[in-house]
Amino acid sequence: MSTSNFRSAYEDYRFLRERDYPEKATLKVVGDRYRLTRSERNSLFRGVLPEKTAEARKRKRARPADVAGENLGVDWYNVLITVESYLRGAPLFLADDGMVRDTAAAHGSYRSTDITENAIREILRGISSLAPGRVDVFLDSPIAFSGIMAEDVRKRSTVLPCPCAVSVAYTADFPLKSYEGIVASSDSVILDSARRVFDLPRHLLERAFGFTPPLLPDLDLLSL
Repeated sequence: MSTSNFRSAYEDYRFLRERDYPEKATLKVVGDRYRLTRSERNSLFRGVLPEKTAEARKRKRARPADVAGENLGVDWYNVLITVESYLRGAPLFLADDGMVRDTAAAHGSYRSTDITENAIREILRGISSLAPGRVDVFLDSPIAFSGIMAEDVRKRSTVLPCPCAVSVAYTADFPLKSYEGIVASSDSVILDSARRVFDLPRHLLERAFGFTPPLLPDLDLLSL
């Protein structure tokens, strides 16, 4: 599909969502009308939000300078998968709430790849540059080999300039929704409950690679 046709799909989907049409039904109607691919549908689903929701989340966003000396809670797989998506050349975009997201449908089936080591290294570098007072990393236990990943992160976290605790929970959502500090995640459930949020992937990708995320309607979807 051409970018111009996707932009039309984006505008129709946004128009209906702003008028409280059901999310999944609207996605199917618009997706079928414009013959969107799975990735294109995922992009709309993950990137288009009602204005009130988007603005409420934006008000919670912390700047990089705000993280210095503060507690930072990291939704590990959420951050890791976004960074890995960039490193393997998958599209990332800026969603309506100002958070960078990829076009994947779900993150529950994560598996490490040959770029995982590089992604972890960049994440830890990005965290170090922020100089938080403490870091708490949370991994979802249902994801295969989370225990092994957690142990790897614990060993690598010694490079951080502050204490770091790594925990495995049934869902990272639960501890992060009430976290006493700034939360690094683009998960909708967490964003709507956390007090302050920070887009860690956006920060580290801008810092390390000069990456500027495109707005969703401007995303080049020819390869999706």
